[in-house]
Amino acid sequence: MPLDIPDHHEVFIDANIFVYHFSGPTEYTDACAQLLQRVEEDRLFAFTSTLVLAETLHRLMIIEATAKLRIGAKVAIHHLKTHPLDVKRLTEHITVPVKIHALGIKILPVNIDDILKSNEIKMEYGLLTNDSITLAVMKRHHLRNIATNDPDFERVTDLVIWKPIE
Repeated sequence: MPLDIPDHHEVFIDANIFVYHFSGPTEYTDACAQLLQRVEEDRLFAFTSTLVLAETLHRLMIIEATAKLRIGAKVAIHHLKTHPLDVKRLTEHITVPVKIHALGIKILPVNIDDILKSNEIKMEYGLLTNDSITLAVMKRHHLRNIATNDPDFERVTDLVIWKPIE
């Protein structure tokens, strides 16, 4: 479903929504910006997790590195690990957690129970680690709506998936 989630619903926001919004422009940037504006206006109750926040920061740091340092995405991690001074030049992504928090998005912590539950979720749905932890956090907080462009969540039958379709 497109991102036209009914007002006053709860929704978990996945990393790719933040990445599209903060890295833009992409074909999904406008839809993601509109979703986050509705959160800021208190028309939606939005959640994410510390794991999603870390994943978002990592991906935005790599995007920033490719642009500022003029390196390919495939070599960016190796380059940054071997050139720590270049890491210090990457400052744009650092502001993102404050911006996400300022929108009124509740950032849920990941705990050991979520990680243990994620192993069961992996076996049930064939999700990778980060996605299975995300689902465990969502289940613990009784969240059924997720804003994501990740097709892997489509295997989870009791989720309502909202995609940034233009």
